[in-house]
Amino acid sequence: MFKNIKRYTVIAALGLTAVAATSCESYLDINTDPYASTKVEPKLLFNYATTNWAANRAGGDNYIPIALSAQTIASGGNFGWGKDNVYEISPYSTGNTWKAYYATAGLNLVQAIAEAEKASPANNNAAAQAKIELATMMYEATLIWGDIPFSESWQESISYPKFDAQKSVFEQVIGLLDEAIAQIDETSPLKISEYDLIYNGDLSKWKSFAKSIKFKTYMVMVDKDPSVASKIGQMLNEGGMVSSAAANFTFPFYNTPDKENPRYKILKRYAGGSNIFFFANNNVLSYMKQLEDPRIPVYFDKPAGVSTYNGVDSEEEADATTATISMYLYRPDAPEVVYTYQEQLYLEAEAYARGLGVGQDLNKANELYKKATLQALLFNGIASSTAQDYVDNTLPALTSVAKPVDQIHLMQWIDLMDRPLEAWTQWRRSGSEGNEVPTLTQPEGTPAGGLIRRWVYSPDEATSNANTPSPTPIITQKLWFDL
Repeated sequence: MFKNIKRYTVIAALGLTAVAATSCESYLDINTDPYASTKVEPKLLFNYATTNWAANRAGGDNYIPIALSAQTIASGGNFGWGKDNVYEISPYSTGNTWKAYYATAGLNLVQAIAEAEKASPANNNAAAQAKIELATMMYEATLIWGDIPFSESWQESISYPKFDAQKSVFEQVIGLLDEAIAQIDETSPLKISEYDLIYNGDLSKWKSFAKSIKFKTYMVMVDKDPSVASKIGQMLNEGGMVSSAAANFTFPFYNTPDKENPRYKILKRYAGGSNIFFFANNNVLSYMKQLEDPRIPVYFDKPAGVSTYNGVDSEEEADATTATISMYLYRPDAPEVVYTYQEQLYLEAEAYARGLGVGQDLNKANELYKKATLQALLFNGIASSTAQDYVDNTLPALTSVAKPVDQIHLMQWIDLMDRPLEAWTQWRRSGSEGNEVPTLTQPEGTPAGGLIRRWVYSPDEATSNANTPSPTPIITQKLWFDL
């Protein structure tokens, strides 16, 4: 895969300083070679790609527009931030996010793979680590845009890569993950360690993460392609996926200048380090209140002198009594979270509740769902005794609710509030149109045609690549997996 890779200049400022580059940058066509080639070690390419990817996910080009438009947070109308919640998504956001997946992070991973595999001796583990990240990035990209370039990307002989259908992209993601899993040799000392900011070279964790992303991809596909249910059952029986919080895929940020979480940096730059822009959305808070969820004071901050947590609907005007997204979530050293143990457990619970490739087993599903919720509470700093008491005595059991799968979806939605791309994906796959969990309404001021289902393509890619789909899909047009 990725033969005849076009050589690009690799950005020299490698390392955590890359997190400063989170928005308002020019962006490149993915198959353009504007500079001379240089040779860089795979570990440096990998490190830069990881930091660039994390910075985009956590910053103003990706996190903010997706969180607002997917309705996991609220702008407070004119009281808070921008117009992303009414789908006025800046071309800088679409362009810089496209650039991250293709021209910076993605490209550096492709080159890291090439350099690792042609080394003598070949560094197959480094190549596998890069392939796992690249597969995850392409999984994310197709969830934003649908049909995207993949099979013909990063190839010197192809100036205008074709856009692969989303089903094909998912299949290529799975193929690349399988290739990486087979390539890992845990006995070999050759790997990326000190420049691996996620797992520090722990190949067993890389392998379990790769299997979990493969499993999650099948879970996204299964409603449109029921044939993959057998693959889901096979993976459940084989195991080997993320099985503890120690294997969470989290990128570290630090309470140090230039190494802070980009969300905090936005607040520091424009609001003196406090959150005056982003508010509790009733689409999350109201359900947490109904469930008496102990994470409410973790997710949200009450204004001084206000005794209750008050949310707003999307595009509803906030006021001085409205709860904001907490500074705990927006703290400078908040990690960027790509995958967690609780996410894995909720997906497994869903598979058993629905009987996807396994016998339908609501008791097994309930066990996994309770375990997932416990892990989610612990992840957010809830005391162990409080978390266990909540799961044992307050959390509704799947065996006692009318729609157990919907209950799992609701808990997934709440868990993913601060991971908007995952929350948006979870909502879109949770049911057919009009039956998603939770029920969302179209905010006032949004274009006619329904809720947002995708982004439009990067303007530069749309104008420079003759293979860009025409007519260009609009934001309310469903992706392949979205029923």
